Amino acid sequence: MTMALTPKHLQILKDVDRFSRIQRYHGLLPEKHALFYDRDLLAELIAQCLVEEGTIIAKCGNRLKGYRLTDSARKTLAEMGVNLDDSGLLQKVELALGVDQDELAEADLRILRDIWYGSKISKNNGLMPKEELTATDKERLKTLYEHGYVLYLKVKGLSVKHKKGYILSELGKRLLRELGTID
Repeated sequence: MTMALTPKHLQILKDVDRFSRIQRYHGLLPEKHALFYDRDLLAELIAQCLVEEGTIIAKCGNRLKGYRLTDSARKTLAEMGVNLDDSGLLQKVELALGVDQDELAEADLRILRDIWYGSKISKNNGLMPKEELTATDKERLKTLYEHGYVLYLKVKGLSVKHKKGYILSELGKRLLRELGTID
């Protein structure tokens, strides 16, 4: 049973969704920005599996903690007729392609494609589960992580099936776009 959403709940959900399009935050509403909201309201949204907590671990060791909408939240809000895209245009952060694609082996490109398509599978909650990668992939994955092509993500929540996994960074997405693999 879903709780009744107040205007304050809806505002939090809309703001979390707005941050999903900001590339430098990797789709998370940063924890430091969430301090502006009532902790109880945010906790209620997490308990109802509408928002989930996540952590992105950068190659330098920094950890970005934040929040994102669950797939069930998007579906629930769409059924309620709530339009999340009414916020206007957001700035996109453009990242320069730092490594020439010729420097990557075909196996590296295959891993990037696997992460892209694996993260699109609905049961994977938007990330390529860590346990689905083979041992040989993990060595290459470490190199891709160190060069900024992939990001390691930890997600918390009651409805989360895969708690640890990988997503493509903007650098990795841009490379696959240039190769014509993704739109």
